Amino acid sequence: MKFGICASFREVALLNTRPFDFLEENIQRFLVPEQPQAVFDDLLREARRLSLSPEVANAFFPSDLSLIDTATRRIDAPRLERYVKTTLQRAEQAGIQVLVFGSGLARACPEGYDPQAALRQLGDALATWCNWARGYGVTIALEPLRYEETNMLNTVEECGIFLSGLSDRGARLVVDLYHMACNREAPGSMLPWTSVLSHVHVAQQAGRAAPTADGEDFRSAFAVLKRAGYDRRISIECHWRDLACEVDSALSVLREQWQSSTMGSSE
Repeated sequence: MKFGICASFREVALLNTRPFDFLEENIQRFLVPEQPQAVFDDLLREARRLSLSPEVANAFFPSDLSLIDTATRRIDAPRLERYVKTTLQRAEQAGIQVLVFGSGLARACPEGYDPQAALRQLGDALATWCNWARGYGVTIALEPLRYEETNMLNTVEECGIFLSGLSDRGARLVVDLYHMACNREAPGSMLPWTSVLSHVHVAQQAGRAAPTADGEDFRSAFAVLKRAGYDRRISIECHWRDLACEVDSALSVLREQWQSSTMGSSE
């Protein structure tokens, strides 16, 4: 199992130690899909000079890039295609293997529009993007989000069902234990969908804080992941109050809880 953090490579460069196995960057901040290639090339050179090459990136779409086309709110198809293809090309260039598709505002169903029609649009779009992604060696993974962030595809079960018709296209699932806790989803709800699980996020529910020794216990969720044979990556995606002061203990707590979790079933 590889344990990582979500942070800017520039913030990480200031740390005295790097107790994580990989870095998860932000697509809009690091891959800058709507800025010239030269801007991205400069960022990539800087990251590589610091020996920081992210393996995963999140925050796929900006909030103003709507993914649902309606009679009153048309999508900008040329911009969207250009954005996705640029993201994929730059992800390959950077060595990023997984792109996390959360983007709650961009994917939200507009008020008054048929949610099932919106889901069909998202399914068609995701299938197309995944076909493109194959050519770049990149996986696109859908993230269920808490109800406060979007009105579609909130639970692991909803996303699992949605992806069941897209798994042959390469679409995969991200599980975020913070969103699950906010939505009151039991850890066991992950089990039917672990065959398409590609990535995991974790943070404490209270304040979306980094793991602490006296804080939230993730062992029951880790037990489900172990039972399913999950052995990829887990990122801490939290609100860092002080990265330098928190990161060592947060990674230590996460590793200890993973090691001490059992493979028994969890409700």
